Amino acid sequence: MSRNDVIICRCEEVDYGQLKEAIANGACTSQELKMATRAGMGMCQGRVCRTLLETMTREQNAGVQSMPSKLTIHAPVRPLPLSMVTGKERGK
Repeated sequence: MSRNDVIICRCEEVDYGQLKEAIANGACTSQELKMATRAGMGMCQGRVCRTLLETMTREQNAGVQSMPSKLTIHAPVRPLPLSMVTGKERGK
């Protein structure tokens, strides 16, 4: 397994090689990487890979003033009652 095969975004199965390719094709910010590869668009909404995306773009643009990250963490698709998570009904 090469370094390029390492999965960076588990939710969307985006590997390091895909991110490097997107940077080589002109992605300069974490938002542009997200749009080019779907990294950060999965169920966790970038909670796992956001730091890595920002680090990769920061390293690529060393010496260039960078904009603050526009990657945002979103709430789950639909709210769940805690009873569904714990398996216990309210008041029991």
